[in-house]
Amino acid sequence: MNTLLEKLFEKYNFSEKDKYLVNQIFWLLPTNKQQNILNNLWILSSRLDLINREINLERRILVWDLFQEIETFYQKYWEKIWNL
Repeated sequence: MNTLLEKLFEKYNFSEKDKYLVNQIFWLLPTNKQQNILNNLWILSSRLDLINREINLERRILVWDLFQEIETFYQKYWEKIWNL
């Protein structure tokens, strides 16, 4: 593996999955494109970070919606369940 690439991965806190994917693509590219990746890895890092934050927000929204549905169900059917 390219040591500079590995250092940049550590600097920008890439996940193992992201490291693997970038590394696989990196070695398929011509030398000039590899250099572009090394020079602009911070851009990729910031975009991946933004994507991960959006995913986490969507996950939290989905979980919150699920809790609200459970609460609605609970309120609607509690008396019927309790009286069984």
